[in-house]
Amino acid sequence: MSGIQFSSEYAHKANLRDNNIDRVEELVGRPQPDQYSADLSLFALDAGVKILSSVRPDLMYLSTSDYVQHKHAPGEPEADAYHRVVDTIVGSLVDLGATVAITADHGMNDKSAADGTPKVVYLEDELNSRFGAGSVRVICPIADPFVRHHGALGSFVRVHLRKPPDIPAMTAFTRTLPGIELALDKEQVCKQFELPGDREGDFAVFSSRDTVVGARREDHNLSQLAGHRLRSHGGLAEQKVPFLLSRPLNAGERAKLSRIHNYDIFDFALNGVA
Repeated sequence: MSGIQFSSEYAHKANLRDNNIDRVEELVGRPQPDQYSADLSLFALDAGVKILSSVRPDLMYLSTSDYVQHKHAPGEPEADAYHRVVDTIVGSLVDLGATVAITADHGMNDKSAADGTPKVVYLEDELNSRFGAGSVRVICPIADPFVRHHGALGSFVRVHLRKPPDIPAMTAFTRTLPGIELALDKEQVCKQFELPGDREGDFAVFSSRDTVVGARREDHNLSQLAGHRLRSHGGLAEQKVPFLLSRPLNAGERAKLSRIHNYDIFDFALNGVA
């Protein structure tokens, strides 16, 4: 086992070294920022500028955190200040000759009431109360360790049945809950959203633009939000995302614009610019 671990660790270090990112703090000129900060994303973008200006890679993928977007709405001073810096860094990448493509994995919306209280449907509690204890298990896709972003709450969950199923009754009941926008069985959700059936629950639930849906109340520690309004994603209202390219598209790619996904950004950037 130790030999396997050593080999894996060696390969990881060699990969960092081969891609000139083994000494990234030295390259950028400052320590790696805290994960709960706007500067974490700016650090990644600054590293991209340094790498592009020195080793000139053919391709770079720079991934940023959505910390700012969870904490601050568009137009708030903190959000505007952050995006002004992002804009400047993107300009530096363009000036260095890069084709810059920008997209996101999701949108973001406020999920709180007027008084700042998070608007949450604890769906596992609701279903077990209505259909009997232990009837279902609700799985929240937002389960990453960065709970201070969102309290592990979003606008989409999967429901797995633990007892003989009555899916039509459960989905019908779920649709009556305030803040629920859509409840679809496995076949319906896979067809509508192009999802693989072997990874879905017995049915799926989407909450509305201003509401999140969770599992049990005890599963979500909202004190981690530290007084900020809850802003999150995962529902139908968060499907639209930026899709930006720094160069014009050729005619063939422009014809595809009627139906694109965020992952199409790679094809457009690599093969579609004029």
